[in-house]
Amino acid sequence: MCHYNEEELILYSENCVDEVLEKDIDKHLLICEECRDRYIQIIECYHMNDGENQISLEFTNNIMRSIKSNAGRNKTVKKKKLAPEVFFYYVAAACITLLFSFNGVLDSLIGGFSDITTSIAKTPINIEQRVSNGWTERLANDTSIMISKLKPQITEKE
Repeated sequence: MCHYNEEELILYSENCVDEVLEKDIDKHLLICEECRDRYIQIIECYHMNDGENQISLEFTNNIMRSIKSNAGRNKTVKKKKLAPEVFFYYVAAACITLLFSFNGVLDSLIGGFSDITTSIAKTPINIEQRVSNGWTERLANDTSIMISKLKPQITEKE
């Protein structure tokens, strides 16, 4: 296997090689662990020491100053009182209820609810009447009919 030297890897890291050689080095770095390790060392040594990649010494101080200046702006939010809003909603609900009750809307609702509750209360009685009237006779009749239908089939098989 052909390994690449440091000069070629440095040129590759700086994008100073032609496209064909770049593709070859890409493929080789995926396969060869030795060249990959050398390439990583080259990047760490040559490119991490550049002045562009270092953060200025005043960076932290500048960020902290901007945070402190923005913190003062956020404290100007007014706190709303909850009690007057809740009272307003209760008064509005009471007015709407009085309006509906004077117009008779609630009377029809109450009448509808009473009809529903009475029908629900009568349902168990209706079920008892349907089930208790002759269910044993019907069961006996259905059983005897089924047995009479099965007897001819049993005699044919024998």
